[in-house]
Amino acid sequence: MWAKRCVLAMLLAILSAFPAKATYPDKTIRIVIPFPPGGSTGYAAKVLADELAKIVGQPVALDAKPGNFGINAISELVGQSDGYTLLVGSVITNSMTPVMHRQDIKFDYDGEIMPVTRLADFPSVVMVSPSATANSVQDFLASLKQGSGKLTLGTDFIGTFVDVDTIMLAKTAGLKVSYHPNPNGANGVLADLVAGKSNIAFLNVATATANIGKFKPLAVTGARRLSNFPDVPTMTEAGYAGLGTSNWQGLFVSRQTPPEIVQFLHQATVKAMNTAEAKAAFDKVNATITTSETPVKFASEIKAEMATWQQLLPEVLALPAE
Repeated sequence: MWAKRCVLAMLLAILSAFPAKATYPDKTIRIVIPFPPGGSTGYAAKVLADELAKIVGQPVALDAKPGNFGINAISELVGQSDGYTLLVGSVITNSMTPVMHRQDIKFDYDGEIMPVTRLADFPSVVMVSPSATANSVQDFLASLKQGSGKLTLGTDFIGTFVDVDTIMLAKTAGLKVSYHPNPNGANGVLADLVAGKSNIAFLNVATATANIGKFKPLAVTGARRLSNFPDVPTMTEAGYAGLGTSNWQGLFVSRQTPPEIVQFLHQATVKAMNTAEAKAAFDKVNATITTSETPVKFASEIKAEMATWQQLLPEVLALPAE
């Protein structure tokens, strides 16, 4: 009996020398975003961070790393294996950039980046300068046909879904397309539109809602009219059915993240996005919460989109800059 007690005491002494394994998460989680504040991605990330913090019981901080087609932010995930660095990306940064700008990515994107869940979809508002005389998409395109013969798109950078949408729109009217870049995100694009440096922009509904009165809305993408723009027709109503890419946001982690943490983050994020507070925040800007059933399903959706972007790659990259 004495010997057993000695052995037990030795085991307890050995175990006490090692700290108990912490339960994830036990410190601040960082969410990196690839655009300056003010756009749809930043909006989605802020709502997620607020609600996720309540669920996991730890602070969730936002860290903007704009630039380089979103690659600066995506790179923050490389080599992270503990689940404390996350990325809220978008159709632009995590569906289009890996195709349109693969030569600029200095790491194995597919081997390093893992989708977790879709978060939300933001319709876009097709807008022109408030000084434009046209009151419909058709009239606007007709006026350009009689004038410059060219659509000049305001955008963050080349290789985004708005490039694709603008190319498709221009084809309906026989117009040429160029683009005017502004690295300062959606608010910079809007400022250039008002200043006449571009003549059309497809901006997310969150930015559009925050800047009502600074532009003339001609149409909205998506299947329905928006409560914040009740008199503005959908692209289908305007005569352009099928035109308008879904501007989604999603959560991503390093592929080195342990599977159990990926699963935890998926479940916690879905729960966070479906709180009453999150629903109210997205309803406020006419965005729709659309979480994924599994990380695998989200990844398959992105893969299908990438095949489309690959086909359009030559046409998009051939767009001239103003």
